[in-house]
Amino acid sequence: MLQTGVDALIRYTALWDGRSGKFDGPGMLKIKSGKITPSVPGDETLPVWDFAGLTIMPSLIDCHLHLTLPDGGNEQLAAKAAALLASGIATVRDAGSKEQTEFTLPPLCVVSTGQAISKVNFYGSHLSLPVRSAAEAGEMIDSLASRGVAQVKVITSGIFSFSEYGRVGPSPFTTAELTEIVRRARRHDLPVMAHASGDEAVRRCLEAGVHSVEHGYFLTEETLQLMAEQEIFWVPTLAPVAAWLETESLAVRLDGRQQSVVRRSLDQQMKMVGLGAAAGVKIAAGTDAGASGVKHGPSLLRELELLRESGLTAADALRSATSVAAAVCGVSAERGELSPGKDACLIAVRGNPLADLSVLADIRQLVVPPYRSKNSHL
Repeated sequence: MLQTGVDALIRYTALWDGRSGKFDGPGMLKIKSGKITPSVPGDETLPVWDFAGLTIMPSLIDCHLHLTLPDGGNEQLAAKAAALLASGIATVRDAGSKEQTEFTLPPLCVVSTGQAISKVNFYGSHLSLPVRSAAEAGEMIDSLASRGVAQVKVITSGIFSFSEYGRVGPSPFTTAELTEIVRRARRHDLPVMAHASGDEAVRRCLEAGVHSVEHGYFLTEETLQLMAEQEIFWVPTLAPVAAWLETESLAVRLDGRQQSVVRRSLDQQMKMVGLGAAAGVKIAAGTDAGASGVKHGPSLLRELELLRESGLTAADALRSATSVAAAVCGVSAERGELSPGKDACLIAVRGNPLADLSVLADIRQLVVPPYRSKNSHL
């Protein structure tokens, strides 16, 4: 890992900027004070980091994970941060925990949520502080804002059944309540990420004007069209469901009927992801790491492969973990692209990730800027 505390030039063979559909290069990239900067006369005196033979691209972003799951002690948090960085992931959006936790894991940038909001006697108490009403939720949002969170997480549905195809736990908040939650969050300039599966729950979220829909299983094409029109991000989290089919220790816990339901549910979600991408939905990559069978770090590559198998182009799959992901996480001013003014936050791989995502399994270099405390760090 290289930290850009000194001004330098990076010599590269190919560069993908995080947005376009093609490569640039060979060339040189200038770093000054931790930022990508246009070259000027005299730069030839700067030290050169030789990445010849490598492709550089923005470091990766996981838009949905849980740093405190399955455990959250200091040693475990440090190990998770190390695994994420080793996988080329320098920015993550934590999706909530039961207890208030301060994440200081430099140089990993953590876009923090703090405690999620759920409703008493409904799903989500393991990730949240349950409330009884929208008024209580509003008070909680005020408290979270005072502690410096970057967004609000609200749990608007249960999880889907592994035994009965298409059945999802009930929706605890009415559209009016969700609208009030979104309005209260906006007073603090905080976006709302909404855990939601089932078409009814997602429709309520769209009507309330949430920033992103997390999971979103069992959507209709009509709802996808509304999501595209309203420019609401979708984080479809394919990896945690695939893990139940691909991880032996989990798969043996499913009987034949459950295996069939899980497979059918994943296939349907992948179909809708493909349709959503074709309709213009802004799709971002989130692994739900911390869930059963979903490891922090390596699982992001599997998520990207599943998005690709769902019908996204390779470039769109990569954007889902770079430029689009940065917009979801509220860090697009700093990260997600390699362009002047952005953080010098990048990875180097051998090969062409636009042709073969598997090259991301072998991160040859990770370059990160010096750690700077910001509002997105709780």
